[in-house]
Amino acid sequence: MFISHILLENYRNYTSLDIKLSNDVNVFYGNNGQGKTNLLESIFFTVIGKSFRGTKDIDIINYGKDHFNIEIDISDDITENIAIKYNKNKEKYIKVNGLYLRKTGHLMGNVIAVIFSPEDMQLISEGPSVRRKFLDIAISQVKPTYYFDLLQYNKILFQKNTLLKNIKYGKCKEDNAFLTVWNEQLSDIGAKIIYERNKIINDLSVIASEKHLKIAEKSAEKDELFKIFYSTDISREILAENNVEKYKEELFILLESKAKKEIEREMTLSGPHRDDIDFKLDDKDMKKFSSQGQKRTAILSLKLAELELLKKVTGRKPIFLLDDVFSELDDKRQEAFLREINGVQTFISCVNIDSLKCDGKKLIPFEIKNGGVVEKTFL
Repeated sequence: MFISHILLENYRNYTSLDIKLSNDVNVFYGNNGQGKTNLLESIFFTVIGKSFRGTKDIDIINYGKDHFNIEIDISDDITENIAIKYNKNKEKYIKVNGLYLRKTGHLMGNVIAVIFSPEDMQLISEGPSVRRKFLDIAISQVKPTYYFDLLQYNKILFQKNTLLKNIKYGKCKEDNAFLTVWNEQLSDIGAKIIYERNKIINDLSVIASEKHLKIAEKSAEKDELFKIFYSTDISREILAENNVEKYKEELFILLESKAKKEIEREMTLSGPHRDDIDFKLDDKDMKKFSSQGQKRTAILSLKLAELELLKKVTGRKPIFLLDDVFSELDDKRQEAFLREINGVQTFISCVNIDSLKCDGKKLIPFEIKNGGVVEKTFL
């Protein structure tokens, strides 16, 4: 799979853009604030149907315009074309291979991609919601039904939390039978979510550990062993059994046992909406004990692992998007990282293309200035 062509209209600072792309390494370079990240964002928009930066769709529309369009053509894949249009009436239209999708969630899995941006450093340093979002996007690409399980889970969670508030403030009587119904539904869907998250974390941890040793140029016998773990209220013993039914049973017991606390705090206190990922380097918590350089190397290893796992599970070649990835990497780690990228279309944004240590890879440069390509030279 590779994107052969992209067309943008009124997307952020791009009034109009129409370029052909290489299936090798495409480099968008130029000064800051010219639109390099916006271009990467538009590509990933076709993967998840929204901005990875958390921006509202209406705020992406070019100033003074009433809509934006994104269209990509794809080669060597079952998906041939994706077109997305959004207007100021908050109407979004998505077409895949010429056919309109009824729901944005149906876009998941049509394009497989991994993205790194400077914000990904928050995966280690910030709260658990950032890490859950990373997991949910990765899993939804390989298993689109997971995305709809998440939607259903959050809907039930909202309804149960509303009931907890109403009970606390006397708007309805405490009804344990009614709470049990919600707990059963949350346990049923929640167990499926936990199963998929635990599975992908276990797979990612093995690959990421190997990638980390190569980038950091360390020995497995000596130091800097990188591992990740899924953190949940379900016991480690039960989690290790990889059994959805047992997850469901234990989650239900947890929810039932916390009824009084939940009413008091007006929220559901166990379930995948509160789970997390633990990052460990030599068995130490990376959030507390690792340097910025160590954290960056760990995140890059994680992204390489995600890339390899998506390729293995789907049998398709993902697209790799790298926004300002090399700004804090020394030459040796930059070269080591690039050596691990093989056989996938890659997009890199940077200020100065001459600073890239390409390790013999073919770079296709696009100079970006004021929301346009001012120079395109094929090497």
